[in-house]
Amino acid sequence: MLKIWFMEVKVRKVSAFFVLLFMALSALGQEAEEKTSMELSQQVINPTTLAWQLQLEEFGIFKTNNAEGFAQNFRLRGIIPLEEGKLLPFPQLIRVIAFLNTAPGGPTGLGDIAINQFFILAKKDWGQFGAGWNLQIPTATSHELGSPQWQLGPAFTVTFTDLGNWQMYWIWQNFFSISHNSEYGNRNVTALQPNIFYTWSNGIYAGMEPLWQLDYETGKIAIPLNLRLGYVWAGKLKYNAYIEPEFMAYRSEGFPYNQNDFGIRLGFRWYLPLKPR
Repeated sequence: MLKIWFMEVKVRKVSAFFVLLFMALSALGQEAEEKTSMELSQQVINPTTLAWQLQLEEFGIFKTNNAEGFAQNFRLRGIIPLEEGKLLPFPQLIRVIAFLNTAPGGPTGLGDIAINQFFILAKKDWGQFGAGWNLQIPTATSHELGSPQWQLGPAFTVTFTDLGNWQMYWIWQNFFSISHNSEYGNRNVTALQPNIFYTWSNGIYAGMEPLWQLDYETGKIAIPLNLRLGYVWAGKLKYNAYIEPEFMAYRSEGFPYNQNDFGIRLGFRWYLPLKPR
């Protein structure tokens, strides 16, 4: 009973924090120098938009499979846009991602660092297509907070933007371990992320972007589902804030990676679009 009461108190505190933060962000949005439009909102939400970005995201995990205690993943992601050049005639996005994690009932420390590079290979009226690579660097301060293996793999993205108020993006990433396989075994995982959003003209949007995983070695999968409610506005920069509850809809027995059963994400992002030449 004491554990249940303690968990309810934490949920109430986190919920109150989310409400207060969104009230503050809404007030800031009302003072924006540039009126938010549906077009602006969709540009900001689009993960392949060429813009300098700084993204902060806190994922509070209240229930973990076969583990007790509160856990969290704090993500810091910077995105560097590059226009097409003479050497590489494609626009591209470089994403650098770092984590500060807490294991359930365990330590807090650095997680792994990931680097993604996407090349926008084709732009069409319906959207665009891109491809690139992922690198995961084993910087975690504990094996409970990340993988001890270097991982490398290809990545692909398809975006559909000619859908009115709707937008759809598919991101497919692969991670293949390239170190310590004899010690820890092969880690060969693919992750498919469907991004589906509906945007209103006042800057509010709703949608989902779960990360579905498949272990190539065993064929086991994890299928979480989430619902994001967000708000986009513009001032000197472009801003995006959101709340996103997530639960595990299906996980194969013995799936070794994503053990999160329920959590809530809180995110805030800054955007500085590239100026046209």
